[in-house]
Amino acid sequence: MKKLFILLLSAIVIASVLLLSFAETPSVKKATVKDVIENATLLDKNDEEIILTGTISSQISKKKFWFEDNTGQIIIEVKNSLIPLVPSTNQIEVEIRGKVDCQANSGDGIKIDVKDLSFDQDEDIQLM
Repeated sequence: MKKLFILLLSAIVIASVLLLSFAETPSVKKATVKDVIENATLLDKNDEEIILTGTISSQISKKKFWFEDNTGQIIIEVKNSLIPLVPSTNQIEVEIRGKVDCQANSGDGIKIDVKDLSFDQDEDIQLM
């Protein structure tokens, strides 16, 4: 009975380790604005994080900005805690990390919910 219990416990531990090691981890993809626009529905559905590199060209509202790279423009929505980090000039290249929000049916269109924003800290810039 004791050997059976140890064998069963060992099997449970091994199965747990295997499940955890093969569990899906969220993927992060480097993308362009064009990639995001063309694949927005799928990216939103899969809840994938993306990384975009480009510039913030203008502010639309308190939390929304136009982001652009050499392939196009898209609206980004920045978390309140990150707004002070948004450069006030579009001359600064930024890297944003976030998730695609595709609301085609509601008329809101496609936007990126920004979770992280970074740029070269050595540049002499003003923040918004």
